[in-house]
Amino acid sequence: MAHSESPQRTAGPPELNDELLARVRVGGPDSDAGRNPDRDILVEMGRRGLMRILVPEELGGLGRHPGEFIEFTHRVSYEHPSTGWVAMTCNEEAEIFAAHLEPETVSGFYALHPDVVIAGSGVPRGIARPVDDGWRVNGRWTFVSGCTGADWWVVANVVDGTVPKQVCHVLVPADHACVEDTWHTVGLRGTGSHDVVLADVFVPADRAAVVENYSLPKPNEHPFYRLPSGLRFPFPKTGVASGIAGRAIDEFAALADTKTPLFARSELVTRPDAHAAMGRAEALLGAGRAFVADQLDRLWETASAGGEVTAQQHARARLACSWSVQNCIEAVETLVTASGSTANFTASPLGALLNDVRAVAGHFMVGSYQMDTAGRVLLGQDSGDCNF
Repeated sequence: MAHSESPQRTAGPPELNDELLARVRVGGPDSDAGRNPDRDILVEMGRRGLMRILVPEELGGLGRHPGEFIEFTHRVSYEHPSTGWVAMTCNEEAEIFAAHLEPETVSGFYALHPDVVIAGSGVPRGIARPVDDGWRVNGRWTFVSGCTGADWWVVANVVDGTVPKQVCHVLVPADHACVEDTWHTVGLRGTGSHDVVLADVFVPADRAAVVENYSLPKPNEHPFYRLPSGLRFPFPKTGVASGIAGRAIDEFAALADTKTPLFARSELVTRPDAHAAMGRAEALLGAGRAFVADQLDRLWETASAGGEVTAQQHARARLACSWSVQNCIEAVETLVTASGSTANFTASPLGALLNDVRAVAGHFMVGSYQMDTAGRVLLGQDSGDCNF
């Protein structure tokens, strides 16, 4: 049974059931060993609509509340962190595709490909050059999580010669010959976050969209699309981190019932240091999740009413997300320390969970330095960050 309970508003999507979660856990070790996601799991998630949770219904998605999406990433990451990360990022790439391309293109695409899995990168690392009937694209995109398990990729490019920069998002069929094996890591090993390299690839005009850099998506009635990108992308990472921390708490509880530390007269479960570690981990996890939920509710209320998110709201939301992820890291570190030498062995999942949760904070949207930036904004200073 998963560690944490959630209110009904943020319950995970009903399409995610215990049978699928059990498959996620069983397939986790092979995914980590192969350094790539389980394609069969991604396909099944696509079949159930779980790869388009945030895409508005009118465009072919489920159009769910982002709180439900956070709970989805939490529950999948509890079973296997890398699968949770890939499921999260593929949903984000689907949202980028749906947010920027023409609505008829998006709805038509999902009508033809309802089970599709889309991976990619929203960081403009390529160059797009206009040609007759479309674009020629060249570039290398790093950290393309799930690229080996996806059907299509959506990648961002700078439009050649534009000042100020314009960004061209393009949708291309996934070609695994264009994947460069670069993902050799100790954390989130099974995400397959390799590099994708495209050389002079033609993209038809209807599979591309040009926007101003750091712009909002095309006008849409869905509240989620009224949020700037700096607020659409940090929240889901908190679900991955909290799922990992919740799993670590449960693994530590199971260990405490069975382990008798060296030279001790009773099990770990009776020791005050174990009690303190468990209490601290629970508090860290719960406080972070509560802060995130509170800030998301405030943002959603503003977006639903058609209001503009203030700099102070933005800062507090980003602060909540980064602080929550840092709390999860501290929670797992606390439990690993209290578990003694056990966490150092591969038979225990605790060491791997610590590597995984630390890797979440490697994403710039929830890096620890974001808390400093948020504090600067809360003191009335300029953020100095184009994502704010």
